[in-house]
Amino acid sequence: MPQPVPIVMTGATGLMGQMLVKKLSQAAPDTALTCITRSPTQHSMLQAVNPNLTFISGDTALPKTWQHIFAQYVPKTLIHLVQLRQIPTILAALEPVQHLPRLIVIGTTGVYSRYNVYSQEYQKAEAALSQYRGSYCVLRPTMIYGSHRDKNLHKLIKFCDRYGFFPVFGSGQCLLQPVHADDLARALLAVFLNPEIQGTYDLSGGTVVSFLDLLTLVEKLLGKSVHPLRIPYGLGVVSATLAERLLRTRSPIRKEQILRLQEDKAYSHAAATADFGYAPRSLEDGIVQEIALLRAEGII
Repeated sequence: MPQPVPIVMTGATGLMGQMLVKKLSQAAPDTALTCITRSPTQHSMLQAVNPNLTFISGDTALPKTWQHIFAQYVPKTLIHLVQLRQIPTILAALEPVQHLPRLIVIGTTGVYSRYNVYSQEYQKAEAALSQYRGSYCVLRPTMIYGSHRDKNLHKLIKFCDRYGFFPVFGSGQCLLQPVHADDLARALLAVFLNPEIQGTYDLSGGTVVSFLDLLTLVEKLLGKSVHPLRIPYGLGVVSATLAERLLRTRSPIRKEQILRLQEDKAYSHAAATADFGYAPRSLEDGIVQEIALLRAEGII
C-alpha cells in the first residue's frame, strides 16, 4: 500500500525551494517533507536546515518518475516548484491512482508573453489544471531575483559593476516589476498554511520601473556610474539571431530576450494581497540586499 505523506516537493534544491524548506521547517517543524531531487549533491545543505527530510531520486520531467512516486506515496499536498510545463505529466500519473492531493504550483507571468517560446505550453498546463478535480493554487511570479543563484538581476548587477555600462535594446521604457525570491517563499508558505486559497495569482514585486530606471537604481546602489549603451531594436534582433545561429547555446543573448524586453512585464498582485496578505518588498530594498550578498560572496 502507498504510504501517506503530508508534503511532496519538487525543486527543493533551487533558490526558492531552499528558502521554502527553511520556512516550512520553522512554521511546521513536525510536518514531514519528502523532496524529489535529481542528484544528492545538495542534500546535506537541506538537511542542515531540516534533518528529517526524506529524498526521492528522479527526473520530474519523466512520466515514470511520477508513476513510481504515486505507487509509493499518497501526498496530502504536492508543491511543484520546477517547470509548469510538467503539470500535464503529473496529472496523467495521478489519474490511475485516483488520488487528489492539493497542488501548489509555481507558474510564471511568461504565460502572458507574445514572444516566450513556452507561453503556449504554460497556457496548456494551466488549462489542464483548471480541469483538475482536486484543490490547486498557481502562483505566477514575474522576474525573480534575490541571490547569486537567480538568473536575472545578479548578472545585470555583476556586469554593471565590472564594466560600468549595460546594453539597452530599443527605448528602454518597457516596464518591469521584479520579485524577490524570499517574498515568493513567504507567499508559498502562506498558501500552504491556508488550504482555502485556490486558483491563480500573479506575484509581482513591490516596485514598477522602466529598464532605464532599473539601471539608474543599480548605479545609485552600487555607488558607481552605469551608462546605458543604446542599441537600436532592429540591430539587436538581427545581431542576436546571427549569434544564435553561429554560437548556438554559447550565444550571450538570444533573440527572444530582446523581443521580450519590448514587452511590459508589470502585473498587479492585489488579489494575492487581499486573499493571503502578500506584501512584497520594494525593489530598492531588494537590490540593496542582493548587492550586499554579492559583495559578501566576493562576486562583486
